[in-house]
Amino acid sequence: MKHYGIITHYDVHNHGALLQLTALIRVLKRMGIEAHALRFDKNYDFLGHELKAKYDVTIKGVGIFIDYLRKQGIKKTLYNYNKRKTLQKYKADYDLIGDYYSESEKLDGVIVGSDEVFALHTGPTPVFFGHCLPSDHVFSYAGSFGPTTIEDIARLHATAFVKSGLESMSNVTVRDVNSADVVECLTGKRPDIVVDPVLLYGYIDEIASLPKPAEKNYLLVYAYDNRMNTPEEVDAIKKYARSRNMQIISPGFYHGWCDKNIDVDPINLLAYFKHATEVITDTFHGSVMSIITGAKFAVKTRESNHFKLKNLLNEYGLSNRIFTEWEKLAETMAPEIEYDSVNREVNKRRYESQSILYKMITHE
Repeated sequence: MKHYGIITHYDVHNHGALLQLTALIRVLKRMGIEAHALRFDKNYDFLGHELKAKYDVTIKGVGIFIDYLRKQGIKKTLYNYNKRKTLQKYKADYDLIGDYYSESEKLDGVIVGSDEVFALHTGPTPVFFGHCLPSDHVFSYAGSFGPTTIEDIARLHATAFVKSGLESMSNVTVRDVNSADVVECLTGKRPDIVVDPVLLYGYIDEIASLPKPAEKNYLLVYAYDNRMNTPEEVDAIKKYARSRNMQIISPGFYHGWCDKNIDVDPINLLAYFKHATEVITDTFHGSVMSIITGAKFAVKTRESNHFKLKNLLNEYGLSNRIFTEWEKLAETMAPEIEYDSVNREVNKRRYESQSILYKMITHE
């Protein structure tokens, strides 16, 4: 059995990130590869000293956490404390995390990705760009620059850093057009665009066997807890839910204005998507989870993610699920989704992406 390492966002407070890591590990297992995420220290230099202290496990961060408790309240703080325990247990139960990268023995390969591993908004983390990894065979699968553009890379004086990393990899694949454009601009080569690991694996058996949630006739809201909280957003969602006699639930993130906030592990989260009456999300993986569970959903895009989400939904003929103004929510949600055609495209892209991954693994 071959042994691979994966460089991705393994220590984030985010179900989507862990679902994509789990999915990639399971796809690799089918190919005869044992894989784990490699641990590393993330760079936060671009956040500035004040915010960077939040991420330091030192006394410098204590004041920030106390301030968080004071501003966010005990309910949100306790929810996120329990959520972190849930996600830590999930990672341990599924054996997702391996050695620290610099202490790892030489591996048969290292995969950088998926998710926004190439984004530079927090700081320049060398391993995200393939630097100094313990293998002669390093490549990226479905990497993304997220909101980072070629102009951002130049402004941050990171062109040589990013370019040298990309060029040192044996192969580079990305999950969106912006990332493909950046890679082509820096290396002169157009990378393949492949599907996110959650779409690649699909969680088909898991979704079919997951128990049905106790909640009935609910509107599922899936958004980071620092978003979808303005009076305009809250009023629009509550009005919409009341007009259809739906309760509002938020699994995975805390929103004090929802009827119920549910702490759930990443795989069981899929059951809430599958059985939702409707879903509102503003995230990439919220959209992906909606697609693989056949949910009826609408996507609120923002300046920071409109391009990424539009690109994803266009691929599956779902661009009509996007709304940018809350007045358009009901109109956007109303049409039924033709999942037969969506699933045909998912299966086509899944097959193509799996073939590309296999060729990168076998050096074909």
